[in-house]
Amino acid sequence: MQDLQNDDQTIALTKEFKKMKPPQFHEGLDPLKAEAWVLGIEKLFEVFPCQETQKVLPVTFTLENEARRWWMLIRENNKDIGWARFLEIFYDKYFPQCVRDRKVLEFMELKKNSMIVAEYEAKFTELARFAPHMVDTDYKKARHFQGGLRNDILDKVDALKLETYIDVLDRAIIS
Repeated sequence: MQDLQNDDQTIALTKEFKKMKPPQFHEGLDPLKAEAWVLGIEKLFEVFPCQETQKVLPVTFTLENEARRWWMLIRENNKDIGWARFLEIFYDKYFPQCVRDRKVLEFMELKKNSMIVAEYEAKFTELARFAPHMVDTDYKKARHFQGGLRNDILDKVDALKLETYIDVLDRAIIS
């Protein structure tokens, strides 16, 4: 009886999730598309009420083509996994560690150079998620951002001894 109730709940949950028009993931080894899909799914989870263990099943219905075939091959060994474990398996397949490592390196070497401050800030934010340990405090984030500024802007910002990221960003924009 309990299994039937769980099945009914899972079916209802999946139907409700589909109503939210989640992004589809088709295939390919384009890591940024894989990450964009994950970000789109996680955005829905911000407003979609379900437990971590209930997230995987409705999400797997958004996998198409090669991605669906991949999941069909591995799902038997991955029954009842939670969202975090699903992401590990998914990223291992579609966003390999070597690519993530390259993104960390790109973040570490990011410099403003010819970009305007707004472009630099957008790139900084995009890449920072690959190196959360480098920006896990506002102070670290501010220092890393400041370190990538062009020397003429850096000199003006540095003299002010600003402590927060938003203050460094604001001063860099003004400079």
